[in-house]
Amino acid sequence: MAEFCLACWNKVNDINLTGKDVILSKRLTLCEECSEWKYIIMRYSRRYLLCEYVKAFKRR
Repeated sequence: MAEFCLACWNKVNDINLTGKDVILSKRLTLCEECSEWKYIIMRYSRRYLLCEYVKAFKRR
């Protein structure tokens, strides 16, 4: 699985997530995009997933 920091994840996927939208690692890890030691994204937060679900439901 690829490991990206928040800035690189936003750049690669052309989105604008914040620190509240994701759960970051507790330790510094090497980002595969920028090759720097940063906190990487572990998963999306429950808050973000719930908001995306509500947006999708409203579009129906």
